[in-house]
Amino acid sequence: DPAHFPVAAGGTAIDILAQTPSVVVDVEGNVTMRGSSNFTVYIDGRPTPFDPADALDQIPASSIRNIEIITNPSARFDPDGNAGIININTRRSRLLGVSGIVNASGDTNGSLSGDFLLNYRMEKFNFFINANRSDRRRVGDFYSYNEAYADDTVFTRSEGSTMRGGTSWSARTGFDYFINDYNTLTFNATLNGRNRFNDREADFHEYSTSGFDLFSRTITMGDATRNTQSYSLDYRRTFDTDGQEFTAYAYFENGGGEDYSEYNQYDITDDIFGGQQNWETYDRQRFRFRADYVHPFNARAKIETGYQLRMNRDFKWSDVFWYDTPQAYTPTEFSEYYIDSDFKRDIHALYSTFSSSGEVVGYQLGLRAEYTDREIDFSGSEDIYNINRWDFFPSAHLSFQLPLEQQLTTSYTYRINRPRNFFLEPFVTYSDAYNVRIGNPAIEPEYVNSYEIGYQKQIGSGFLSAELYHRNTTNKIERLTSVYEGNVMLQSFDNIGEDFSTGLEFMLNVNPFNWWRANLMGNVYHYRVEGVINGRDIGQKSNNWNSRISNTFTIGKNTRLQVDGMYNSPTVTAQGRREGFLFTNLALRQEFLSNQLNVTLSVRDVLGTAKFGFEASGPDFYSERRFEMQSPVLGISVQYRINNYRQQRRERANGNGEEGGEMDMDMM
Repeated sequence: DPAHFPVAAGGTAIDILAQTPSVVVDVEGNVTMRGSSNFTVYIDGRPTPFDPADALDQIPASSIRNIEIITNPSARFDPDGNAGIININTRRSRLLGVSGIVNASGDTNGSLSGDFLLNYRMEKFNFFINANRSDRRRVGDFYSYNEAYADDTVFTRSEGSTMRGGTSWSARTGFDYFINDYNTLTFNATLNGRNRFNDREADFHEYSTSGFDLFSRTITMGDATRNTQSYSLDYRRTFDTDGQEFTAYAYFENGGGEDYSEYNQYDITDDIFGGQQNWETYDRQRFRFRADYVHPFNARAKIETGYQLRMNRDFKWSDVFWYDTPQAYTPTEFSEYYIDSDFKRDIHALYSTFSSSGEVVGYQLGLRAEYTDREIDFSGSEDIYNINRWDFFPSAHLSFQLPLEQQLTTSYTYRINRPRNFFLEPFVTYSDAYNVRIGNPAIEPEYVNSYEIGYQKQIGSGFLSAELYHRNTTNKIERLTSVYEGNVMLQSFDNIGEDFSTGLEFMLNVNPFNWWRANLMGNVYHYRVEGVINGRDIGQKSNNWNSRISNTFTIGKNTRLQVDGMYNSPTVTAQGRREGFLFTNLALRQEFLSNQLNVTLSVRDVLGTAKFGFEASGPDFYSERRFEMQSPVLGISVQYRINNYRQQRRERANGNGEEGGEMDMDMM
């Protein structure tokens, strides 16, 4: 529950995830699950069509009811994402009448945000509307150093400051219609908008073994705009038989956006002597349909089956313009550097699971079959890249109820990680004057075998859990760095081989005293990657670990203090090494007016240790990068509850709860 983490007040889903097991959030806001950035985000039990990072950064922490981490989901769920699923359940009141929440927050980086949620509940209808707007900023200093080896070795050193962030907003409205005791209809309509910026100013020194020597100053401005509209309709049918249920779901999303960046280079007299402008614009549509049926044979056994359709349509174009002095330019399809792509993908899925539970032993077996029909057409290419393929994804879960409130679980799942669209584009896209990207339409999806053995025990009002896991990824997709020309670096993508992660994750939740609750989480794992990069065998391995401790102290009746810290160890990559980092946070929450008004003061990165470091090397290059976040960051968040808003499970005549959107977590 987000209310248990005052340090996340005024933040987003990413700030709450920084407090949860299995998840690590680095200095730059990147999220990984057990060392992998490939996972799927669900909202209220439904897969979001957004990229995981975008989805998590758009959800205010105040609108979240709880977060579920599912590392080995059953065949019922999408197999995408080798690390599993993050399911975010949003708030919705179950109280009759009008209720709601209003939030506002800000920090010393200049970030401001606000959101509200209103509910009007009647016997047959529940109307809701929520909206949020935020202006978030992240400020820091960076340093980079590159060596590019050819006939002439070129060295590039830069250091400067950066500010990233931007505005985002969303508005969502809809209703639940409780037709009768057996039928429920839910409609949602959502509008999203986002404008992100990434501005940096840096001093450059470029020199080479042949005598070239240049000092310059660069200013880079980047903007990314996104706008989407989405609509969904849910139908739920229950029966007299407890547990028997039919559900159907349809979702449509339409949207687009533009990425624009401008790079200007100044000499020591502050005159511009070169620049570059880049555009990437896209339109996309998403459609999903799903139907599921659950049939119980008795109180302990049931079968679940369903069908799902996913349809993606993306059109994208890009252009680039170089200049010696600033001048007007309009991107056009007649430009020498104009390129476009048309991406179509349909995925049909059928699944079935059977589960049974006894007094001691329970199990679930599942199989999912997916047919993928994909077609990609690129401008300037005579080839159309098609895929018509069946994939099969089995899953198995087994649980044992042991004496003394103990449980043992074990599971196996087979999963897939499909390459993102821009991984496949076989043309050069310019990021800035020093970085370009090229995709590879021949990339195959990653396939993942995931094994887990878990142990849980209730300890008074707390609990202990530990999990052994092993994950093997084949067709490992890696972002590769090499020299494009001169000191311009090229990022490309390829299947390099396979990797292995084997580890132990644990969590201990205890209440030593009534006024002190402590959460200790840790993950220790061995990582190994094997493969071939540009015809050269590579083999990297490291022993990694991360830990987090969160302490919440209750001071009097209405005051709560949270102190937490997190450390993530260094780890290897296919071409280098990523450094470790340490976070420390502090928050004080004060309740007023019988908990109707809450004020939270927070300090993030109290010790100023939030830093990022990365090194990579290959036959033709060496590169290192450092980033240090400006800290500490002071924040304030205010929350007001209308009509003492709270959530309450309301039981209907057939005994089924109405929380809605919550995942069925049986045997997962």
